[in-house]
Amino acid sequence: MPPHGSVLLLFYNGNTFALIVALIIRTMNLPPDQAVIVRSLAGHIVAGVASEEEETAFRAFCETLG
Repeated sequence: MPPHGSVLLLFYNGNTFALIVALIIRTMNLPPDQAVIVRSLAGHIVAGVASEEEETAFRAFCETLG
């Protein structure tokens, strides 16, 4: 049996976590065109469907954040 805290995560899927990431990205107040790209990249990574190129682009973006 999983630890109590992880039981809540059993019923979530990739789309749920992609939505959570999108909400987090919204708090970053990025320009709209950049926010769309970052949400898409992060959503694909979280859902487990990102290509290597997308992961590399997301890492490059993260490095610009400092």
